[in-house]
Amino acid sequence: MKTYLERTQCVANKIEVLQKNRRRNRALVTSSCLLLAVVILAAVLFIPYDTSAPDVSMYQGSPYYSLIQRINEATYQKPRYKNNFEFLTSQAKNVTAEGFLNGGASMDVPLGGAVPDEAPTYGTTTDTYVEVTDNQVAGVIESDTLKRSDKYLFRLHEKELRIYSIAKDESELVGFVKVGSVEGMMSATDLEMYLSQDCTTVTIVSNCMSKEDKTAYVCVRSFDVTDPSSIQQTGSTFVTGSGISSRMVDGKLLLVSKFRIRSDKDFAEEATFLPQIGTPGSMDSVPADNILAPENVTNTQYTVITKLDGKTLEVYDSAAFLSYSDQIYVSPENIFATRTFTHVEDAEGGKKHSKAMTEISCISYTGETLEHIGSVTIDGTVKNQYSMDEFDGVLRVVTSTSEQSYSEYLDGEMAIAGNWSSVRNVNLYCISMEDFSILAGVRSFAPEGETAESVRFDGYMAYVCTAEVITLTDPVYFFDLSQLPKISWKDTGTIDGYSSSCEFRRGVSSGYRLQRKPLPEN
Repeated sequence: MKTYLERTQCVANKIEVLQKNRRRNRALVTSSCLLLAVVILAAVLFIPYDTSAPDVSMYQGSPYYSLIQRINEATYQKPRYKNNFEFLTSQAKNVTAEGFLNGGASMDVPLGGAVPDEAPTYGTTTDTYVEVTDNQVAGVIESDTLKRSDKYLFRLHEKELRIYSIAKDESELVGFVKVGSVEGMMSATDLEMYLSQDCTTVTIVSNCMSKEDKTAYVCVRSFDVTDPSSIQQTGSTFVTGSGISSRMVDGKLLLVSKFRIRSDKDFAEEATFLPQIGTPGSMDSVPADNILAPENVTNTQYTVITKLDGKTLEVYDSAAFLSYSDQIYVSPENIFATRTFTHVEDAEGGKKHSKAMTEISCISYTGETLEHIGSVTIDGTVKNQYSMDEFDGVLRVVTSTSEQSYSEYLDGEMAIAGNWSSVRNVNLYCISMEDFSILAGVRSFAPEGETAESVRFDGYMAYVCTAEVITLTDPVYFFDLSQLPKISWKDTGTIDGYSSSCEFRRGVSSGYRLQRKPLPEN
């Protein structure tokens, strides 16, 4: 039998063993926890971000599904950083005193898309429409801030529509109405107007913005001016976005606007990614069949065409071009919209070659609905509406071309240097309106480095003024387009100075008046 001391020592030994086991277990648990924390931290910090575009398959039942897919791909921005660790370290480097001072404040940006027959009698007298606007195309009336009839002058002045009698020394203000405000909207801006052919209605186009949700609109309003002393608003229609231009043809208003897809778009909410027409609170999207979208969407802006009755503002139809620019040309029957993009291809010897190209799409507006009738792609870019003209079944277009080539100097398989070269010039194209094939053209007719600055089409004749600022001269070229596919042309000489106003159709270039040259002998 063990003594008391032996039994005490035995108990002490067991306690010591137990304590060692506990310390070892705590160390193991701590190590395990640390290891688990490291694994979790690595998972959080170093697992790569997903770079695939969001899934939109849930919208397959929508008539806009193919459009949603293109918008989804075009607007998705891949993560800037590979993982959370790269993101956090980059943020640490970017923290500056300026950032703390700014406090993360941001600008207040709009959420929405983000421009004569005898008249009936007035009592016992008649009033006849008189055209005073310098229209590009006869019969295709452009908006203005001044219109007139035989009896009255209609003027937009300081957001008022003012009507003056035309009576020589006895002319006076006979009526006015404030048009700078729209109910439920902030102040109207960029006001322009039309006067109906019977001189009874003024149609006003303006940009405005909702006070409630800051959605941008183009507002079209009609005013009865039969009695100038009592002007009454008779209707209004809204299109989301902002105005580009407009035309009035045979009493039909062709409104051209732009709408930009919202950055916070939601494909379940059409208003965030589709242009809409109507009145706030009761808007209809442009029909899916009327939206033209290229396979390669290069930007998220629509050019929107809306056809309305110039008096009642009844909407006949609407159409939209996605990824198109602001350049619009309106002929007596068709509307032409342009889309500029860069074509890149591999050339011989490992060179890269790129050039600017333009797709022109055409919509006919003469029928009850807007109808897309064809498209064509040509080299170069279109400067403005005056560089396009439809005449005798042919669309004539002047473009400025820009081509770049890149060559690499190699050391074995490693690129050690590179060289860019650029070529610029001017082209003229004649395009069939039947099948949108190119009937004829003159390529690179100007001196190397020149671009088209001013263009005028006059029947079968065309004048093109090109310029390169370095040379400070303006060559002017004449083209005879009467015998297609043959085109005869000549350089009519140069003018000192260079084009800056782009107002060739009014005969102005760098302060010198352009004189029409004698026609070349056939």
